[in-house]
Order: sequence, then C-alpha cells, then structure tokens
Amino acid sequence: MNIKPLMRRTVFHIIRTRQFNDKCIKQFAKTIHNKKILELGSGKRIRGKCKYSSKKFFDKSNKFICSDINKKFGHNVIDATKMKLNKEFDVVLCLSVLEHIFDFEKAVKNIYNALKTSGMAVIFVPGFYPLHEEPNDYWRFTEHSLKKILKDFKKVNIRTFGIRQYPFGYYIEARR
Repeated sequence: MNIKPLMRRTVFHIIRTRQFNDKCIKQFAKTIHNKKILELGSGKRIRGKCKYSSKKFFDKSNKFICSDINKKFGHNVIDATKMKLNKEFDVVLCLSVLEHIFDFEKAVKNIYNALKTSGMAVIFVPGFYPLHEEPNDYWRFTEHSLKKILKDFKKVNIRTFGIRQYPFGYYIEARR
C-alpha cells in the first residue's frame, strides 16, 4: 500500500490550504470580466477534467489560457522561467507553483513582464507545509521574502492563512 497519497489527503484535509486558496480565487474571479488570463501550472487532468485549474471560477467573458510545464497534462506548455511574454495578459495566476520553480526570481520577473499595465498577478504559496511533488519542491516563502520578491509591483496585498508565526500559506494579489 502506498502511504503517500493517504498522507497527502490527510494533510490537505487538516491544513485546508486548497479551500483557502479556492475561496480567495472565487472572490477575486467575481470581479474579473472580459480579461485575458494566463494560468501557470494548471495541473493534470483527471478523468478529462482540469481538477486543479481555477478556470471554473471565472466567467466565460474572459479568455482563459491553461498552461503547465508538463506537456502530458494537455495544456499549453509554458515555462515561467523562459516565457517571453510582453504586456499580453490582464491577469496571471501562479497558484501553488512558485515553490516548485528553482529560479523563482526569473519567474516573477517574467510574470511581471507578461502583465499589461495595471495587470494583476495572483500568487499562492505554501508556508508551514509538507514537502510535495518531490524532488521539485524547493522553497517556502515568508511574508517578508514575498514583499522583497514582488518589489517591482506597485501594490502588493498578502493574506496569511493560519497562525501568523506558523502560516500554512499566503495568497497574494500584486498589481503591476
């Protein structure tokens, strides 16, 4: 018996970061209409459905582009560290992805460049959280490191999930 999936489901159930993330994205999505949206890390399809994508929260007036670095997942293949997008998107979603990118500073720069003037980057990263998707789980960020990493953005709002000294995750909206 493989104990890892059972442990992962138990941790997700106890910590509930996905529920927090989904709640924040649903609230954000209500305000987004007629926009061009890029989602980095849309994740694998399960039984033909994009289980991990946030596309389902946005209305159909938006042009929503799902992407992932893994071509087997059936989305546009986009590597956040190599993308050369220039002011093409109103919104870039990077949810539970940044901790898996070794050169996260390059990815953040490329996300910034991909946004139109006044565009919004929406980022979620885990804090006090188990290793996952190993061996490509590189980082845990703090509120303080996130502010420094996102210093080029005009306005950065960070919501902490969990106890401040032991945060389970951070939801960030950063305006270019």
